[in-house]
Amino acid sequence: MAKVRVAKQKDKNEFYRLWKACFGDSDAFCDWFFENRFSPEDSVVLETEGEIASCMQAFPYTIQIRGKEIPGAMLCGVSTHPDHRKKGFMGKIFSYEMNYLRKRGFLTAVHTPAVLPSYFSFGHFPVADAAYLKCNVIPSLKQTDHICIMEENRWKDLYPLYSHFSEKYSGIIKRTKADFVRKAADYAADGGKSIAYIEHEIIKAYAFYYQTDEEMICVEAVAEDGYWEKLMEGLFALGKGLSFSAKLPPDVKVSFPFATLGKFQKGVMGLCNAGALLKTLNLSVPYGFKLIDPVISEHNTTFDFHGNPYPGSPVFEISAGHLLQVLVGYYSLHELRNEIVIYDEAKFDEIDHLLPKQNCYIIDEY
Repeated sequence: MAKVRVAKQKDKNEFYRLWKACFGDSDAFCDWFFENRFSPEDSVVLETEGEIASCMQAFPYTIQIRGKEIPGAMLCGVSTHPDHRKKGFMGKIFSYEMNYLRKRGFLTAVHTPAVLPSYFSFGHFPVADAAYLKCNVIPSLKQTDHICIMEENRWKDLYPLYSHFSEKYSGIIKRTKADFVRKAADYAADGGKSIAYIEHEIIKAYAFYYQTDEEMICVEAVAEDGYWEKLMEGLFALGKGLSFSAKLPPDVKVSFPFATLGKFQKGVMGLCNAGALLKTLNLSVPYGFKLIDPVISEHNTTFDFHGNPYPGSPVFEISAGHLLQVLVGYYSLHELRNEIVIYDEAKFDEIDHLLPKQNCYIIDEY
């Protein structure tokens, strides 16, 4: 009999075992991660036949949506042991976790899975894109004097640039300085390095990256306008002859004759508490809509855009996952009209104009 429950501190070794079985990360990374990141009070497990067969972790963070700070959680380590797959365990823990996070006061849950469609059935739909700059071989480039290796004692100096950068995007994690430095340590635990582009003693750009004998992968990059190409050139100079990939914000435009730039969906979000989210966003939108959610029963009602029950006729009917895509600003209502039941076209158009799209990006993996 499968049973889902909130995780306990004593479950850490089982979480570690599942992580290793499913993701194959290094011992150094896993040791650091489970010593510094494990948060059992926000995570859940599924037990069957006397063992933990499936689990997922959640970490509390502030998420910015349409300029408002939202209490949310980032999910990670969603895993089922290979011996227990195809049994519906993932659906059980997702339903339990989303309702549990709601009770804990979280309004949304975000994550950046490798295979996004795996989570669509749970109402977790894309809310952000990322651009990827790639090349097969980095040519020989001259190193600039402005590039500086950032050691551990200087990670905190990168935070002001990150904090300013994060203000631009909807859906992004709003990390504290302590969270930011811990994330840098997270990268370093698995061999990650950091550089910064410094001009007149001011940090204009930074990157965290991994480098092996064959490849360089930049997992986080932040820059002021006009410094993205300079930052990439700094990485190229360090990685001559290697293959290269860098994750960049979707609105960044960089061009190199030896590299390609493509944009892909990267990052999904689930809705924990529609009413509280709408109250926090404080949208100046009239009328009401009918919400449908197979995961959280309290969502199956008609709301106004202030998060209150709406006594009148709804203008449209929408699923929780698609509503969140609109509230974050990733899609407009019209872009999702084939997924929406519309009862009043004129009012639907009016609401659509009052919910403009936003610049969306999720920089973090966990």
